Amino acid sequence: MDLFVKLIITGLIFYTIFFYIRTKIFLNRAMKEKRSIKQINKKSKNIIIAIPVLREQNCIEDTIKYFNTITKDIPIVLITTKKEIKENLTNEKTTQDIIKEKIITKYKNVYWINYPYTEGYMSNQLNYMLENLENIFNRKIDLDKTYLALYNADSRPNKNTFEEIKQKIENNHVVQQYSYCMQNYEKIKGIPRGFSIYQSNFELKTGLINSFFKSNILYTHVVGHGLIINMKLLKELGNFNTEFWCEDIYLGIQLKFNNIKITPLLTLENMETPNKLSKIIKQNSVWYKTTSQFWRIYKDILKKGQVENKIKGLLGVANEFRCTINWISFPIVLLISIIICIIIKNYILLSLIIVSYVLYIIVNTVCTINIINKLDDNKYRVTIKLIINVLIATTISNIGPLYSIIFNKKEKYKTER
Repeated sequence: MDLFVKLIITGLIFYTIFFYIRTKIFLNRAMKEKRSIKQINKKSKNIIIAIPVLREQNCIEDTIKYFNTITKDIPIVLITTKKEIKENLTNEKTTQDIIKEKIITKYKNVYWINYPYTEGYMSNQLNYMLENLENIFNRKIDLDKTYLALYNADSRPNKNTFEEIKQKIENNHVVQQYSYCMQNYEKIKGIPRGFSIYQSNFELKTGLINSFFKSNILYTHVVGHGLIINMKLLKELGNFNTEFWCEDIYLGIQLKFNNIKITPLLTLENMETPNKLSKIIKQNSVWYKTTSQFWRIYKDILKKGQVENKIKGLLGVANEFRCTINWISFPIVLLISIIICIIIKNYILLSLIIVSYVLYIIVNTVCTINIINKLDDNKYRVTIKLIINVLIATTISNIGPLYSIIFNKKEKYKTER
């Protein structure tokens, strides 16, 4: 039994060193590349920003105001849904009301379309917008030269985002802006603050860094918010999938099947972390449910014939499977290791497993904060209290997946803000 614990300790130490070195290499190369980003005056590609919304009346006005401070020449399409009207039992002001009264009348570059059905999710809203795109703008849209930039109602992309996007879309079909989850960092405390670092670490480690190094083996993914994709390609892929809860997970595997690389931006998006553990659990359960359906997604893509490279597609599915296993089993493996040490009364091993785990948390936290500070010009600090919060959050990080398995909800949870 002690061999099992020794392997876990070795794995933790090896991965901690690997991630530290890789982060150092990434930051050195990324900062050099970031300094070389130049403003493009003559553009050959067009961008349309899309923001699907549901019950976002408290933040949508501020979001549009923010987007108009960082770009005024790019059209923004807001996509509301009739579902919000149906669910408005208390007759309060809806997102539609706010858009009609305070946004459309104020901003000439903002357009609005309402999804006229009470069923469906974000992907349904987006597809409805895509189907009616020429009606929205009252002109012909050249899909080959147009890119969709998808954001959430709480998105706060870096002020230099769209200058970098204009450069990157000249030669790439899929560009992704990865996020860190600290927009409400000063308002949240304790475990939610720990989860803000835990989630940011995942986004930057598996998304940004793996995509930056163009890894064919390691896990890479796209995210719905911050996704910039060529509209002709999106149409060829059947637009956004509506059969699975997380359309971005499905799209990520589609890209693997079609050998399409994800090009990351080096400017980041800042988004909120749910302010209560209960909201985090439900949010994570939604993500996990789609991730755990990797084999169904694999078969669905094959059935639809959207396949260019089966080997790479299978590798993408294998990575999704690995992500599923890692997410739910990591805290369990740690707990088993500690229990084994106590049972066999090997307190040296017990000390080593605890020390190696704490070191893993410290390095992951420091590297994550360092990436955010360097790429987004911030000054977040690593404190002992923060380390403890991240330690607790990571130790219970599989609570969302367990909730998903135990309760197996049939309705997708919409994260409340």
